[in-house]
Amino acid sequence: MGQRGQVTVRRGLRRRKRSSRGILRSPFDAAFTHLSPALNTSSTCPRSNSGKAHHDDIVLLPALLSSPSSTLHILHTQQHTMSSELVLVSGASGFVGTAVTLAFLEKGFRVRGTVRSQDKADKWEAKHPQYKGKIEWAIVKDIAEKGAFDEAIKGVTLVAHTASPFHYDVKDNERDMLIPALEGTRQILRAAQKEPSVKRVVLTSSFASVLDFDKLGPETTFTEKDWNPATYDSAKKADQPPYIYCASKKIAEEEAWKIAKEPETKWDLCTVCPPMVLGPISQPIGALDAINTSAGAVWAVVDAKEVPETTFPVWVDVRDIANIHVKGVTEEISKGKRYASLLPSKRSYELTSCANSYLCIAGHYDNTQIASIARKAFPDQASRIPDAKPSEGSPHFKTDSSLVEKELGIKWIGFEQCIKDTLSSIFEVEKELKGSK
Repeated sequence: MGQRGQVTVRRGLRRRKRSSRGILRSPFDAAFTHLSPALNTSSTCPRSNSGKAHHDDIVLLPALLSSPSSTLHILHTQQHTMSSELVLVSGASGFVGTAVTLAFLEKGFRVRGTVRSQDKADKWEAKHPQYKGKIEWAIVKDIAEKGAFDEAIKGVTLVAHTASPFHYDVKDNERDMLIPALEGTRQILRAAQKEPSVKRVVLTSSFASVLDFDKLGPETTFTEKDWNPATYDSAKKADQPPYIYCASKKIAEEEAWKIAKEPETKWDLCTVCPPMVLGPISQPIGALDAINTSAGAVWAVVDAKEVPETTFPVWVDVRDIANIHVKGVTEEISKGKRYASLLPSKRSYELTSCANSYLCIAGHYDNTQIASIARKAFPDQASRIPDAKPSEGSPHFKTDSSLVEKELGIKWIGFEQCIKDTLSSIFEVEKELKGSK
């Protein structure tokens, strides 16, 4: 490629030992399974992959940051043969990030994905060898570090920011959840402000930034006008991890809209707010206990003595969310929109181009429905799955996602198909891991 100071490296990666399966639970557990009372806080309201990898020659471009301690290096895998626009996908090796990356690649875009290490990039390409040489990698060890994305964003036209923590292993509210979510968003958008080539940005937010923990009953219908009332200060003091997680998503999205309003911003923003994101796993997985939290909620039905309580009863398929991300930076109608709700009129800032927004919820479910579908779809695994009569679950809030269906032409993947594909992908990973031992 004729880059000054480039170094060619050949790497062979060893297979890691796989640990046994662990039960993953959602950050929404405490919020929904204990609706009465709702989360009791002092406030008024209320994401390691591993696996076999193989990589041929990797060209390491020279470090582009002036600091010798830079946490970012661009890894350019071979030469690109595509001439389309370049998309930056943060968190590209994660569950949602991988689906979004694949969606852009399948549409013919060039993609530069950010990951925390070269090892993750290698494993991703080993998982998806058909895209080797068609994707670039930028190593961003800490998304909250000042200037973290300044070099990764060079020459990029479109940005999809999917990187944000989704767990509730919180020991320090700010360090483990609030700062990564807020600063990760802030740093990528500040970088986008400084890069003149950027035209559109889509941010992966969450239904967590929409819901109100004090209003989870059946009398509530969440629409495009709702925002989580949590604040940074209340989340910093809270002792409920689900509340902290939800607050982090709201705070990060709020910051994104503030930056989008600044005069330095020359690009258009839209945000996507999904609930529990289910669907087939396509990211590299080295152990079953490393499955992402939301897919892990489906997997928790397998080998359970009884059907687990439903952690949160609203869902969407990751493939639909990936499609919405693509539309979010390519459709004119999506400019300046929040795919969950309008900016509240009480806010001190407004987006003049924000006319509509969409809630990305495909439907409501109960874990008994997952068990029933699984037993029928996988008769050879039925003995591992509790037998339970399908139920609609406990009474809870309603949602309305008709606007995204109408304006972006979204036709949701059905729940039965989603569950079949989710479990099929995990059973396949289980088989591969057992065969590797």
